[in-house]
Amino acid sequence: MAKKKKQKRPQTPVKLAKENSFKKYPVLTTLVVAFLLLTIFYFPILFQGKTFLSPDKMTSQAFNPFVKDAFSKDIFPLWCPYIFSGMPSYASLLRAPRVNIIDSPVKSVLKIFRPLVHDTNFLFLFLNYLIFAVLMYLLMRNHKVSPIAALFAGIAVIFMPQFIAFTAFNHNTKFLSLVLIPLIYLLTIRLFERRNILYFCLTSLAIGFQLIRAHVQVCYYTYLMLGIFLVFKVISDYRTSKKPGDIFVPAALLLGVVLTGALLSSVIYIPVFEYQQYSIRGSTVGGGLDYNYATGWSFHPLEMVTFLIPSFMGFGGETYWGKMNFTDYPLYFSILVLLLAGAAFVLKRDRVTWFFGITAIFSLLVSFGRHLPLLYAPMFKFLPFFNKFRIPSMIHILLDISLVVLAGYGLDALIEYQKNKKTEQKSNNKEKNLSLYLYIFLGVIGVFVLFILFAKPVMLDMMAGGSSNFNVNLREYAYKMAFWDSLKALLFVGLGLLLIFLFLKKEISGQVFGVSFIILVVIDLWFVDYKIIHPQPAVDEKTYFTESPAVKFIKQDKSLFRILPVRDDKGANWYMYHFIQNVNGYSAAKLRIYQEFLEETIYGGALSNTILNMMNVKYLLSLGSPIPDPNYTIAYNYKVLYRGQRLDAFVYQNKNVLPRAFFADSTVVLTGRKSIFDRMNRETFNPQKEAILEEYPPFSVFPADSNKVEVTSYGIHNIKIKATADKAALLVLSEVYYPAGWKAFVDGVETKIYKTNYILRSIFLEPGEHEIEFVFDSSSFRLGVWISIVTLAVLLLLLGSTFYIQYRRKASGAV
Repeated sequence: MAKKKKQKRPQTPVKLAKENSFKKYPVLTTLVVAFLLLTIFYFPILFQGKTFLSPDKMTSQAFNPFVKDAFSKDIFPLWCPYIFSGMPSYASLLRAPRVNIIDSPVKSVLKIFRPLVHDTNFLFLFLNYLIFAVLMYLLMRNHKVSPIAALFAGIAVIFMPQFIAFTAFNHNTKFLSLVLIPLIYLLTIRLFERRNILYFCLTSLAIGFQLIRAHVQVCYYTYLMLGIFLVFKVISDYRTSKKPGDIFVPAALLLGVVLTGALLSSVIYIPVFEYQQYSIRGSTVGGGLDYNYATGWSFHPLEMVTFLIPSFMGFGGETYWGKMNFTDYPLYFSILVLLLAGAAFVLKRDRVTWFFGITAIFSLLVSFGRHLPLLYAPMFKFLPFFNKFRIPSMIHILLDISLVVLAGYGLDALIEYQKNKKTEQKSNNKEKNLSLYLYIFLGVIGVFVLFILFAKPVMLDMMAGGSSNFNVNLREYAYKMAFWDSLKALLFVGLGLLLIFLFLKKEISGQVFGVSFIILVVIDLWFVDYKIIHPQPAVDEKTYFTESPAVKFIKQDKSLFRILPVRDDKGANWYMYHFIQNVNGYSAAKLRIYQEFLEETIYGGALSNTILNMMNVKYLLSLGSPIPDPNYTIAYNYKVLYRGQRLDAFVYQNKNVLPRAFFADSTVVLTGRKSIFDRMNRETFNPQKEAILEEYPPFSVFPADSNKVEVTSYGIHNIKIKATADKAALLVLSEVYYPAGWKAFVDGVETKIYKTNYILRSIFLEPGEHEIEFVFDSSSFRLGVWISIVTLAVLLLLLGSTFYIQYRRKASGAV
């Protein structure tokens, strides 16, 4: 008796309507699904008045009064005198306000939602998560992936733990820059295919927009990805056509759009490029960062286990026992994403899978940093600009994006394989390969689970020898996290394999299969993401920066001075919120000479009273620890609750502080860091008696007791001084030497500024009364503004002309 064919179950009207709506409005569906999931995930931030109180966020907000005050005086802030005794605020990218002509207006418009959402700045990030999901969906569809697989990629990418962490820890420029990677890659593909003005302009605009979002390292990694794509495309195209044009034209186009994007962002990067030669990122002998400093956050190969079991090496913070200095979260991307990415190579090995596979492997190898010097050291030495960047593990942004694309490709490949199973000749081989792959994947997971279950003493020993030598209780806690995560990994892999089995047996439809994988991946990632975000009750900016008793006392002093917090409970840049100048602070790109000064003095343990006097440090702040030095007297003290203890807080006044401007009796010429600081750290060194120059003076100077100097006006870009010199004199200004911006004028005539005592400025004066003015005047900023304006105008003109020509052709019926 013949077997009856299994009849398909009729679809219900509701189910049919849902499928048809997704097919009809796929982008809108992606947007809605992403919106709903993000709203649920960030519900406490959006609607319960909570926020992220990361140290980086608070540090960032410390700049707000400085920026507002500058704009209120019609000054575009380029120099900040409140941290590190003064440094470029714009060229160092500490603050680059109002130069992003797209994001700035959008942020302003979003403020209308403030009655509904307290933190409209986060609402802007929320909007970019939605854009990220849609861009990833469009990228996948461009590669002929089914809508459900493209939806999977769009949803998975926005919940990558590293991308969630960027916004949770206020590394917003990283996130905002990487959001545009799918768009830039997609436009580059179209540019290579069409080779026309339209896509040249659009790609240039996208690259320029990413650069203006001001995270150079993410932009650089984008170019590495595009470079790999170029090499991959050139080789594959040339092998087919043997035409030289397939080599040179794509290379010229890519170089052209990157250069045009750079020109578009000149308003930022000409000052940045000028500054880098003076900063810690560009002024060493090799032209970049110190190798050991740059590779401090290298990803150790052993940490690849966290791709499967996120808590294998702890979950950041005090439980982390890996090889990086510290971390707050694992670089996990979902074991199901990895499962599907592997399936792509089994079922659908084509140009797309190979390109993203190579990109993923390359980014993983580069992230090893100092643990793979065979690769990283030559790149650090020879690849242009590569040595400007630190934290090798940050390149995992490319790994995450590549694996999400591959996972979407793998999901689509499974759907296609099931459809074509009967007709495809190589179906049996693919089925064997797929089965073998799934068994191996399950076996690998099983090995790690068994190791964690039965090798607890070995794991505890490994933790004890890790970078954080934590106590027994913490090791037990870290092990428990790894234990439960291993079981979770086994569960999710089991569920994923079950879905694949049911789908291939046609027990569930392709839509159910895809949606089920989306749900599983979201749940898997949320287990990790929720441990990262830590929403807390919102603390108003003014509340966080409420004047402390020390600040209230110090602000009574209207003279020019700096402070040094010796031991404190405030953030590194906290005092600048109150317009108090600090010899310390935080910046990832501080001036090289100032970093060296700190290493030789404050950080190096060789800090002397003479150095503090020279730096105009009038007040020292100490929490719980008196300063037993007769040169400092207690000017004010009070009680502070610090980590559960009530401690004495002291404000010490420096009895011998020098004014901001003073005369030096003589000069000595020395060169080289060691010789200069050896002399400055002598007990006999007195900055009023002698000034250390690094080039020969124009004339000799002489001491005169009747010399007078007074700072009559002090602004962030302008310092006015009145001075009287009876004899030829050297006037030292206790401000940081920065020749790329500061100019000096004596009686209206520009004069040379001399680098003095390694970090300060001085000018030579003839006898007489003088009006002196120091002015911060950045020609690089002005040049950058004009280049950006002209480039934008040209691109818009070309785009307008292209659209107009196309419109005329259509109107005239031209083909």
